[in-house]
Amino acid sequence: MTRVIYNGKIYHGVNRQGVNRQGDFCQALRIEGGRIRALGDSEELLAALPAGAETIDAAGALVLPGFHDSHLHLHWLGRYAGMVDGTGADSVEDLIRRGRALIARDKPLPGTYVQGGGVNPDLFTAEKRDLNREDLDRVSSEHPVIMSRHCGHTIYCNSLALRMAGLAEHAPDVEGGTIEKDGAGRPTGVLRENAAGLIRRLVPEPTRAQMRENLKRAMTTALSLGITALGTNDSQGPDYDEVTEVYRSIYAEAENGGRGAGFPRVSLQCGISADEAWLDHVKERGGLPGTALWEGERGVFLRMGSVKLFMDGTLGGQTAWMTEPYRDKPETRGFPVLEEEQLRAFVRRAASYNMQVIVHAIGDAAMEAVISALEEVTGPGANPLRHGIVHCQITRRAQLERMARNQLLALVQPVFLADDMCILESRVGPGLASGSYAWGTMERLGLPVSYGTDAPVSDLNPLLGISWAVTRQDPRRGFYPPGGFCPAERVDLAAAVDAYTAASAYAAFAERELGRAAPGFWADLCFIDRDIFSLPPGEIHRAQVIRTMIAGDTVWEA
Repeated sequence: MTRVIYNGKIYHGVNRQGVNRQGDFCQALRIEGGRIRALGDSEELLAALPAGAETIDAAGALVLPGFHDSHLHLHWLGRYAGMVDGTGADSVEDLIRRGRALIARDKPLPGTYVQGGGVNPDLFTAEKRDLNREDLDRVSSEHPVIMSRHCGHTIYCNSLALRMAGLAEHAPDVEGGTIEKDGAGRPTGVLRENAAGLIRRLVPEPTRAQMRENLKRAMTTALSLGITALGTNDSQGPDYDEVTEVYRSIYAEAENGGRGAGFPRVSLQCGISADEAWLDHVKERGGLPGTALWEGERGVFLRMGSVKLFMDGTLGGQTAWMTEPYRDKPETRGFPVLEEEQLRAFVRRAASYNMQVIVHAIGDAAMEAVISALEEVTGPGANPLRHGIVHCQITRRAQLERMARNQLLALVQPVFLADDMCILESRVGPGLASGSYAWGTMERLGLPVSYGTDAPVSDLNPLLGISWAVTRQDPRRGFYPPGGFCPAERVDLAAAVDAYTAASAYAAFAERELGRAAPGFWADLCFIDRDIFSLPPGEIHRAQVIRTMIAGDTVWEA
């Protein structure tokens, strides 16, 4: 099937210098066999239409390469439908009401776990504090209740959940985690980092059928936002075979039903908790980055990406590992969740297997440890396995210069600033804050920077992330602050679009076929209802996706 998209404004430039040139756009493109074969003027391509070809009038819409979220948690996003949604909650009381409402609606049997997520105490309008066991006892005393901070690194539990885990009155010390206690030494219900595993391991895992539905639900949401490819951390090691088989079944079902391009392309980021045995397991099953794990008529839809480690926690939970104590909590500077020597040994072994490693690091001490570990297996300008760091939030310029020298990938989430802007200076002080979330500096230094959301930690909408990268202002508060938060770290719109498309494809070893509207590339595209390149920056977040295509097939339409 030949298709021609015409009468559009099609962006096909990849411009690392951040200069928007008129030559980055064309009016039309021709698709054959699911791939882009030609770019040109509408009149030119329509005049050369073969018999039986299909035409699609873009009606002046902006057409971009499909968005590629470089790091999220797709299954976690899909599971949210059956949980207490804490997003936007403005108080402890609001969350208690939401928890009670879910129980009243779904009527879970006594003893069944009730879960929630998206809680952000920093955004409460009343008392800004963590939930405790007494708060969640008011949600239910018959159900073990677990709510997660929006970052996923801190959980809040009621008394029954603690009792079922054997933590009701006493709690052990946990390496790489904390169980908060009151003055009498009794757990308060707040568990951070590795300590959360003492509770989470008791929660029944979704069945394979539930996992399929959760993933399909989240993938459909992604398509509605113009996301045609993504890197997702769904496997934690022991479940690697099950996760990959569920994905394969989704794609096989779609292709057998004539909808082979019905879901986004996925690059697996396998969290394996530095367990070298599971590293061997993944390697044996096709662990080289970019390896096709499921391929159909319209190309590779499931590929091996990276193995993923965690070095520290989060800024909001004050578990990100900092060089200096937190300004608003001087008794702590966070902590590593992985021993440095263990990190270095794991990185060396993975590199010897030719496997890509990405590491979660937020605090500047965590950044230092991870950069040092990755420098052992890279060299100036030489990072063929494309090792990288996820988040890269609290950074010092010298660290970014080292990343640039070794071409370490930075997988960042501009939308994080929506939550963190209001707490950043109080946590780390204005000096360190001014050089953090340094997307502009990263671009100027030439780091390979890709954008994502870490959804469901943050909003999945790429256009919102692009808005934050370009303005560094909060559209919910009248574009506060004036001029943008640390405006020197803003990026040009073309650079932001490229970071959400071509750069994410590069991070997934897919840059030869994804991420650009160029001849030979798959026709994975999204249509935007207004031209964000011509809009005032403050209007970018209002734009909406109206059509999403994968391999030239329309897979979602408003």
